[in-house]
Amino acid sequence: MGGEQAAAVEFGKTLGDDWTLFRGYRNRGGEIDQLLLGPRGLLAIEVKYRNATVHCDGDDWWYDKYDQYGNLVETDRPLTDRKGRSPSRQVNEAADRLEEFLRSRGPSVEIERVVLFNHPRSELGDTRNVTVHVATSTEWILRNVLKGSAPFLDATQLTRLEKLVLRDHKFHETRRRR
Repeated sequence: MGGEQAAAVEFGKTLGDDWTLFRGYRNRGGEIDQLLLGPRGLLAIEVKYRNATVHCDGDDWWYDKYDQYGNLVETDRPLTDRKGRSPSRQVNEAADRLEEFLRSRGPSVEIERVVLFNHPRSELGDTRNVTVHVATSTEWILRNVLKGSAPFLDATQLTRLEKLVLRDHKFHETRRRR
């Protein structure tokens, strides 16, 4: 949770009022820690707060863990959630479902997918065949994912997308509670 809060604070400091941050969006594909919607698009962000060197090959992820003093304590540990999904599969499955939902309701928008490791000592090791952007700072996301694209969503489109995202999230939250 500390990593998610830190990312939210950084996005809030940098992005203007034309951006909306959704936290804990959920659908049939799973949960997306943060959805960032603004004139330059829609980003799905999976946040991991680990003192580790992270490696991946496609959708296979593993890490080398360090203690608070920087000593290596574990190597080649699989990086998965309780369902056995890697960070890229976690964010891709939920983002794919959201893209389908939005497309079925009219506004078709491609969702950029990012896995953010924002612990101060997080490092990227060997990364091959990645299916998402992999970042170690919110600054990297802002510089390489957002700033590189021109605005293509106007205020009307943003309002429509925001309402649809909220509607879909509320539907799945209600279903989950039953």
